[in-house]
Order: sequence, then C-alpha cells, then structure tokens
Amino acid sequence: MNKPVFLSCIAVKLKLFLTSVLVYLLSACNPFIHTTHLEEMQTRQTLIMGTMNSSLTYSYDGDNYSGLDYELGKKFATYLKLELVIKEFDNLDELFTALESNEIDFAGAGLTLTPKRAEKYRSSPPYYYLSQKLVYHKGTYRPRDMSDIDAPINVLKGSSHEENINESIDEYPDLVINVLDNEDQESLLQKIAEKEIEYAIVDSTTLAQKQRYYPSLAEAFTIYEKQPVAWLIRKEQDDSLYSAMIEFMGNQYKSGTIAKIEEKYFGHIGDFDYVDTRTFLKRIDNRLPKYENLFKKYATPEVPWLLLASVSYQESHWDPKARSPTGVRGMMMLTRDTAKFVNVKNRLDAEQSIQGGAKYLSQLIKRLPESIPEDERIWFALASYNIGLGHLLDVRRITTMKKQNPDSWADVKENLPLLHQRKWYTKTRYGYARGREAKHYVDNIREYLKTLTWHAQEQEKALKIEAEKQAEIDRLAAIEEAKQAKIEAEKQAEIERLAAIEQAKQAKIEADKQAEIDRLAAIELETQARIEAEKKAEAERLAAAEKAKQAKIEADKQAEIDRLAAIELEKQARAEAEKKAEKERLGAAEQSISTDQ
Repeated sequence: MNKPVFLSCIAVKLKLFLTSVLVYLLSACNPFIHTTHLEEMQTRQTLIMGTMNSSLTYSYDGDNYSGLDYELGKKFATYLKLELVIKEFDNLDELFTALESNEIDFAGAGLTLTPKRAEKYRSSPPYYYLSQKLVYHKGTYRPRDMSDIDAPINVLKGSSHEENINESIDEYPDLVINVLDNEDQESLLQKIAEKEIEYAIVDSTTLAQKQRYYPSLAEAFTIYEKQPVAWLIRKEQDDSLYSAMIEFMGNQYKSGTIAKIEEKYFGHIGDFDYVDTRTFLKRIDNRLPKYENLFKKYATPEVPWLLLASVSYQESHWDPKARSPTGVRGMMMLTRDTAKFVNVKNRLDAEQSIQGGAKYLSQLIKRLPESIPEDERIWFALASYNIGLGHLLDVRRITTMKKQNPDSWADVKENLPLLHQRKWYTKTRYGYARGREAKHYVDNIREYLKTLTWHAQEQEKALKIEAEKQAEIDRLAAIEEAKQAKIEAEKQAEIERLAAIEQAKQAKIEADKQAEIDRLAAIELETQARIEAEKKAEAERLAAAEKAKQAKIEADKQAEIDRLAAIELEKQARAEAEKKAEKERLGAAEQSISTDQ
C-alpha cells in the first residue's frame, strides 16, 4: 500500500509563517474581543481535546496512553502551559456536536479535512495525509473500480468516507451505501474479515495496521488519494486558539517532532505480505506458547518479553535449530563471539539463546549515546543487533554530515541504506554494511511487535471476557444459590412460623385449659368460700337466733318472773289493802259500834 504523504518542509514553513502573520493582524484589528478563547482556557488551566478511541488516535492499554493525536495534543497542551483533558466520544456525530456546543476546545481524532468540514470548521495545518481505500475479503470477488461494485458499501455515519462517496451517487446511481452508526473503522474491518459485510471504505493508515491482525483484508482500489488530516475548531470563535495552533504546528514541523511521531506510528509500515502475516499469526498459536514463558523469564526492563519474542521471530521464526549461511544459530541467531560474550555455551539450547539475546540487546541499549530519546533507543539497538554497533555509529555520523538529527530514528533510518553506497561508506570508520537490510530488519520487528501486542491484548480481552463470563456465571449461581437459600430460609421460616403458630395455638389451648381450670377452681373456691360464708353466716344466724331465743326465753322467764312477782306484789298489796281495808272496816265498824253505843 502507499505510505502517508507529507508536506515538504519548506512549503509548510512558508505557508505557516504567512498564515500566522495574517491571523495575528486580523485579531489585532478587532477591538471588540475582550476575553479570548485562549484566555478562557488559561483561566481554567485546561486544554480539552475531543477524540475517539483507536490505536492510531487515542487508546489505553491498561498501563499507558498512546496515539498520534494524543501525543501531539499533549505537546500542544505543554506548549500552551495547560493540562490536557481528553473527552472520548463513541461516534463522529457526538464528537462534532460536542465541538459545536463548546464542550471541547478542538477535535483531534484523525479527521480528514473535507470541503464540507472546511466550510463549517477551522482547521490546523495537516499533520499527515492518507488515502481512502475500498476494502474486501481476500479470496472473494474484487471490484476494479466504482462501476464494478456489486454489493453495498459500508461507511461510518458522519465520516469523510460518507461525504466523499455520496458525491459519487450521481455518477454511479446503482451504488448502495450503508451508513453505520456507533461503529469505527476497526470494527468495519473486523466485519469484513469475518465476512459479515462485503465492502467498506477506510483510511489507508488504518488498513495498513489492521492487515497485520486480519490478513484476509485486501485493498480493492483507492477511492480518494492524498486526503489531509487535521485538527478542527469552531469557525465562529476568535482567532486566539487558531493562531496558537498554527504557530505550534509550525514549530513541530520545524523541530522534526511531527516527523518523529509519524515515524513512530507509520514508519515501520511497508508493503503488506499476506503469506508472511498468515504464517506469523499461525506460529503465534502453534509455536510461541512453547517458548512464551522463556521470553517472559528473561525479559529485562529495557527489553520486554513481547519485543524479545518479536526479535526472535525475525531472527529464527522461533526455531531453536535455525542456522544461517553466515554461521549464526539458534532462537536469537547469535554469532559465536556474541554467544561467548554473553556466556551462552550452547546456541541451540532455546533457553540459553533467549537469555543471551536478551542480555546482549539490553547491553546494546545501555551502550547507546544518552542523547538518543528513551522511546527510540530500542530501534537504534535493534539496528546495532543486526549490523553491529560500529556501523550504527557510522550511520549517525552520516546523518550528522547531512545536517540531520543523529538522535532521530526517522533520520538515521533514512540513511541506513547509504552504507551500501561507496560514496558514503568510504567516509565511515567501519565501511560497508547491509544498511538496507538493517532498516527492513527493524521495520519487520516493529510490525511483529505490533501484531504480538495486539494478539496479547486480544488474548487478555478474551481472558477478561471469559473471566467476566465466569464471574457472571458465578454471580448468577450465587444469585440462584441465594435464591434457593432464601426459598429454603423462607420454607424453614414458614415451617417455624407454622410451628410457632401451632405452638402458640397449643400454648393458648393449654393456657385456656389452665385458665378454665383456674376459673373453675376459682369458682369452686368462691363457691366453697360462699358456702363457708353462708354456713358461717347461718351458724352465726342460728347462734344469734338461739341467742335471741335464749335471750327471749330468759326475757320471757324474767318477764314471767317479773309478772309473777308483780302478781305476787299485787296480790300482797291487795292482801295488804284488803287487810288494811278490813282493818279499817273493822275499825270503822268498831267505831260505828262505839258510836252506836
């Protein structure tokens, strides 16, 4: 496939300088802007970039953030002395809505600058170019041009692909366009690889990356060439952010930073080799597992295990018995001298070879000049591993002779093939070397590393999915167990409740029985008490009656005695009265007699 096309340095510098001057003059002539957008950002101390997740723009692998737009955005934030804040969106509609509603300061998501977008938004200078490809599944029908397409073309909603292909409808009225929402280019390519769809339009850069993971992806033809990729900002806002963006991009081109970042993400992408990729993916499955633990065991801080495995594949295709015509042997294809240097006794022993290769590569990294950036030292070391440290230092000298940066892998890589040319290698200390092979050697390892990293991430995702599935199974089992336990607990509780009810019922019956017994006993006691009381009362009544009777008898007796006494007294009084009357009669008689006499 075609590699990304970049602006020439001189043209870019001139264009950026003139544009910057014009923007500054325009902004200086506007007396009505009181608080600029840049001043607002400085007040809140943040630069907000809207983006979408992809390996090329912005992604997180669990340890590190990466992506071309992310790295360039970080540098822009540093340039403005602000903190970069990332807002991630699921699709282009959401991204552009956020830009238009002022939720973000700019959109950086590998966006192609189309005519419609240029009408609606302002843009930074392009930081790389790409082409748009029609992709199909290798082995199926391949259309040769637009008129040859025999199935729907799938594009992303709101994408430049949709905009561009819609312009072809008038010329090709039979075209059927499927506009997909909530997808991305990578998911479109996966759908083609899995034969869910037949055709899709994607960027050349994305296709070049994903062919290493899905070798069945193939390019049918190029639909649009040389599409510029840029950051977008709102058109209606003031010129402050726009001016800063233009100035920043100009500086990044001038310093070589953009070239360095582009080299990091695109520099190793060459023509796609279907057979090699298919073979590599198969060997990841059937050879790598045998040696994976050894790569992990002897990985170093400078050489992670995935990199070590990638170097080993480039060297020997993971064949511990590999041998080259020059006499290098084993998993890491060590020379006799190198093996001796790192204490490898048997180059055909996989463990010794991997340990020795890791040790040697780590030492090469440490021996490199400290001026080489940390994130590029490994590429220099790999070239040194392939052609020797002396030849690598020669290339750095050639790079300096050409007034390029000897600490930039992009510049040094460009000059590696010069070691084949007598004009140049005669000026070096160590002479001729296979520099072109070293360049391909490093590029191949970088491609293998990308694929291995992707494969490891996919495995990790698969393990995570399986773990999540198992966790879900365990969660559902726990829910079911809890449900059954709850049912059993509810059953037991119901049994206990019924038992308690029955017990309470029996207790109530017993209590009622006892209460009835107590009531009857109380009644009986009360009855006995009443009977006793009645008996006592009757006894007392009878006693009282008897006493009254005796008293009456006594009274009657006394009354009788008193009556008889009264009668006796009356009798005696009458007797006395009669005696007295008799006496008085007798006295009167005597007196009368006496008188008569």
